[in-house]
Amino acid sequence: MTTLVHLASRLYGTPLLIARAKLDTILAVLGPRIGLMHTELAVPITVPTQSEPMPSMPGIAVIPIHGTLVRRAVGLDAASGLTSYARIAADIDAALAAPEVVGILLDIDSPGGEAGGVFELGARIREASAIKPIWAHAGDAAFSAAYALACATQRVSLSATGGVGSIGVIALHIDQSVRNAQNGLSVTALTAGAHKNDGTPHAPLTPQATTALQTEIDRLYALFVDHVAQMRGLDADAVRATEAALFFADDAVASGLADAVAPFATTLADFSAAINGRGRSPGSTTPLALPTRFALPLTPEISMT
Repeated sequence: MTTLVHLASRLYGTPLLIARAKLDTILAVLGPRIGLMHTELAVPITVPTQSEPMPSMPGIAVIPIHGTLVRRAVGLDAASGLTSYARIAADIDAALAAPEVVGILLDIDSPGGEAGGVFELGARIREASAIKPIWAHAGDAAFSAAYALACATQRVSLSATGGVGSIGVIALHIDQSVRNAQNGLSVTALTAGAHKNDGTPHAPLTPQATTALQTEIDRLYALFVDHVAQMRGLDADAVRATEAALFFADDAVASGLADAVAPFATTLADFSAAINGRGRSPGSTTPLALPTRFALPLTPEISMT
C-alpha cells in the first residue's frame, strides 16, 4: 500500500508528460485502490508474464522502452507496467561500453510518464548517438515523454498502426472535500508558508494554487517544445502548433515528427544496412555480457550488400 500511495503522489497534482487516454486508465485502476476516487471504469491491468521475442540483428542492441515512464522504479518493475529513466540510461551505457555493439535501437511502446528526468535522458541519448548510432522505433506508441526520448535519436520510425506526438503537459487535481463531508470528515491543515497547502485534495484548488501549477505546466511545456524543435530540427512554432495532438503513420512523417513508416524488422534491417554502409562491421557472434532485456543476436552475421 505504501508503494501505491507513493505512486499516487507522482500522478495527482504533478505535471506529467503522458497521453491523456492512458492517464485516465491508470487513474481508473489506481484511484479506488488508495481511496482517492471511485469510478466504474476501474479494471485490472493485465501485464504479460513474458515479452514476445523480437527480431534481432548482429551487433545491434535493442533496448525496450515499454509502459509508463518514471524517474525511478521505487520497487516497482516491468511487471507493474513501468520503465524507469534510470534503467534506460543504464542500458544505454552498457551498450556503449560493449565493443560488440555498433548500434542501438530503442524499441518504444509507451504513452509517456513523468517529466522529471526525461529531458536529461533525452540529452544523454543525443550525446550517446555521437559515439554509436541510435535509432528509435514506435511499434505502437511513442507519446509525450516517450517521444521526448525518441526524438533525441538520429532516426524515428513507426509501424503502420503506430503513433507519435502528444507534445504537451497535463496535471490533474482531485478535490475530495465533498466526499469527506459526506463521510463526516473535516480536514484542517496548520501550515507555515503561504503555499504550503497548495493543491491539497481536501479542498477546492485555490486561485493561487491554480496559478502556481499552471506556471509550472507552462514552464515544462516550453522546455518540451524547445527540446523537440532542437532534436528534430523543427521550428518551435511548428511544434507548438501540433497542440499536443497524436500523429499516426504517414501523418507523423508529414509533420516532421518521424522519418519513416515501417515494421520493426524492416527498421532493424535498414539500421544494419546503414551501419554497413558506413564501413562498420555489425559485430561478432560472441554472446554479449549485457542485461537480458537487450534483444541481442547470437546468429551469424547477415550480409546486407
